[in-house]
Amino acid sequence: MAKRKKNELRILLINPKRVGRGQSSIRYMNSTPLALPTLKALTPEDIYVRVLDENHEEIPYDEHWDLVGITVMLHVSSMAKEISRKFREQGIKVIMGGFYPTLWYEQTRAHTDVILAGEAESVWADVIEDLRKGELKPLYKANELIDLKDIPFIKREFFPKHDLVYHVETTRGCPYNCDFCSVTAFYGAKFRHRPIDDVVKQLAEFKDRLIFFVDDNVLGHPEYAKQLFKEIIPLKLSWSGQFSLNHAARTEIMELAAESGCQFLFTGIESLSEENLKAVDKTWARTEKFADWIKMTHDAGIGLYGSFMFGFEGDKPDVFKKTLDFCNDNEIELALFSALFPIEGSHFYKQLKDEGRIWETDSTRFNGQYSTFHPKNMSSKELDDGLRWIWQNFYSRQSIKKRLARLINDQKNNPKKRRNELPTTAESLMGLNAAFRVAVGDF
Repeated sequence: MAKRKKNELRILLINPKRVGRGQSSIRYMNSTPLALPTLKALTPEDIYVRVLDENHEEIPYDEHWDLVGITVMLHVSSMAKEISRKFREQGIKVIMGGFYPTLWYEQTRAHTDVILAGEAESVWADVIEDLRKGELKPLYKANELIDLKDIPFIKREFFPKHDLVYHVETTRGCPYNCDFCSVTAFYGAKFRHRPIDDVVKQLAEFKDRLIFFVDDNVLGHPEYAKQLFKEIIPLKLSWSGQFSLNHAARTEIMELAAESGCQFLFTGIESLSEENLKAVDKTWARTEKFADWIKMTHDAGIGLYGSFMFGFEGDKPDVFKKTLDFCNDNEIELALFSALFPIEGSHFYKQLKDEGRIWETDSTRFNGQYSTFHPKNMSSKELDDGLRWIWQNFYSRQSIKKRLARLINDQKNNPKKRRNELPTTAESLMGLNAAFRVAVGDF
C-alpha cells in the first residue's frame, strides 16, 4: 500500500475487467481507455491519481481513496456496479462516466454517488473543486462539446506500464449515424479536429510504443489527415486506427498513411448485404465495391481488420459461410465477428422490444459475442453456433496461412529496413492472428 502524504487527496480511476469469450478473454489484447490517462492529466499535481485497468491488475479495495472513478461501457456495466458497491460500502465516494452513464442515466444513478455525463474535459475541474470542499454533486453534465485544443497533453507514465499499445486521438465525432452505433449520440454528428501540432507533440511522447488512433474515422477529413500524416512521417511511428472502407479509394492519402507508419486499419464492413446496411442507416456502403476497396488498402501496403455483424433481419444461416469465403478470398488479415445486439434507444431496439424478440437480460452478454434476441430468419441458437463456427474457422491454421501468404511473401521478397524497434506490419498481424487463435478456444 502506498504511503499517504498528509492531507493528500487520492483518486483511483478504474477500467473494469471485460468478461466473456473470444477477444475479451485475452487480457494482453486490452489497452487502457484514453479517458483515464486524460483525467489524470487534467488533475492538479497535488492530488495523487492512480490509473488501473482491471484486465491486468487487482483492485486495491483495502486502500484509502477519496474518490473512485469508473469508466463504463454497456458490456461492463454490471462489473462496474459491483466495484462501486464494494467501495461505497466502505464509505468511499464513486463517480461513473463514459457511454453507459451518459446514455443510460436512469439505470446508473442508483449504483453510484456521482455521474459525469458527456465529455469530461469541460467539467472535471468542477468535480475536483467540489471534492476538495467535500461537496460533490450527484451529476456533472457537459452541456457542450469541447474544442479539441483543450485536450491535455498526456505523459507516457500516465498509461499503466503493462500497456503494449498507447491510445491517441486526432478527431472526435462522425457524420454517419448507423443505427447500431452510439458514437454520434455521444461525440456529435460532425468531425472536430485537434490541432495537428498538439497531436505531433503527443505522438513524439509515445514514439517507441505501438500507437492506436481511437478516432472513429482517422481518414474522415482527408485534408486534415493528409497534413497530419506528412507531419508525423519523421517520427517513424508504427500505428493503427479506424476508417470507413470507402476512403481506401483515396490513393494519395492511403499512401501517406502507410508512409507515416500505418500497419493496419479497422473498418466496419458489418454485412455483405446492402439491404441489411440500408436497414441500419449505413447508406454510404456499397457492397459491390468492398473487394475493390480492400485491394486498394492492400496495394497501399496497409493491412485490413474487418468487422462483421450477424443477426440482421435479412441474415439466414448461410451468412456465416458466405462471410468466411469473402474474408479468405480477399485475404483480410484480421476480422472481428459479432452478433448484432440491440442498443436501448435505437430504432432496432424499439422494433425488437415491440415484437417481444429480446430475451437476454444479462448486460455482460451485450458485447457482440452472444445471441441476445430472436433473429428473423434463423434461431437464436443458430446465430450463436454460427458465430462460434466462423471465429474458429477464420482463425484456423489453414485460413491464417491463406490470408497472410501475400503479406509474408512480400516481406521475404522485399525486405524493408525496420522503421524502429517495434514489430513490423507482418509481425504485428501474425502476432494478432496467433493471439486470436488462442482466444477462440474460449468459444
